[in-house]
Amino acid sequence: MKRADFLRLLLLAPLGARQVSAASPSPDLALQFLLRHQSDDGAWRAETYGAFRDGRALTPHVLRSLARFDDPALATAKRKAVSWLLARGGDDLFDAFPVHIASAVLESAARIAALAPLQPVAMKRLLSLQTPSGAWSYSPVPVAASASPAPMQQTNLSAIAIDGLRAAGGHLDAMVRALPFVRSCQNHGTGNPAFDDGGFFQMPLDPTRNKAGRAGTDQQGKPRFTSYAAATADGLRCLLSAGAPPYSPDVLAARHWLDRFSWSQAALPADLAYYCAPGISLAASLPGGSSRTVKSMRQELSKAALPDGSWKNPAAEMRENDPIVATALALKASLEGDS
Repeated sequence: MKRADFLRLLLLAPLGARQVSAASPSPDLALQFLLRHQSDDGAWRAETYGAFRDGRALTPHVLRSLARFDDPALATAKRKAVSWLLARGGDDLFDAFPVHIASAVLESAARIAALAPLQPVAMKRLLSLQTPSGAWSYSPVPVAASASPAPMQQTNLSAIAIDGLRAAGGHLDAMVRALPFVRSCQNHGTGNPAFDDGGFFQMPLDPTRNKAGRAGTDQQGKPRFTSYAAATADGLRCLLSAGAPPYSPDVLAARHWLDRFSWSQAALPADLAYYCAPGISLAASLPGGSSRTVKSMRQELSKAALPDGSWKNPAAEMRENDPIVATALALKASLEGDS
């Protein structure tokens, strides 16, 4: 039986009727889990966080992963989700988590033609939130130039909407404007070899939100932050998406940092799916990308899957303690690098 035929039978079967071995998690089971948790109106909602209960935060997030599958068995779920989003297609769709929701909508619309009416709305919102530095923050309102922005207004690598802009097919000027900020988060080219390892940290202004902490103070008295894998994968992806040449010094420095990193369960944090998604994508798509790295990260994701096909991790910061969030992220990670 072809995989597509098996997936179709699996998803059309009575949900929950199939007994699953904990030793054999698969994308098929993750899809089944997500379909079981889709509301009748087409949205995805969660009980873990109040902000996730109205459908706006999770529906684009899950649909982005489902959009990667062309199987007809998913057509009804995707159609219902698209209809729900289109019915709420005004600016208020992007009120709560505007950068993340707009990026997810744009990435989904690149694969689902019916979402086309939302593309200009999502793009307009994304561009309106680009700060004077060229980067993005988590703030739902445009951030004016300020010497002391509030925590949610501080620009950071994970909020940069490069993927959404790329999926929408352009706006090179917006992507190029982000490059100076991206480079400001890289430990490279500052003339301090004790700190310049080529990796990235999340943001230059808030030491408490750089997960790996402070690395020390350099010769100019400037605080330096420790590079870590998720930020380095995000930073490298931003460099490439914004037009940095694949063999430029900053790109090569980041690639060398990732090559030296041990992608093992012992080295990975609890927010495994968030960690692995950009890493797999980069390792699979870069010139000379490491198939060994892709294989090892996918193995770690598989080990973390629960018997029902879902993922649920203790890391509250990335909200992976909500199984819908974690499962959609893990499913997306398992597909990164595939066409």
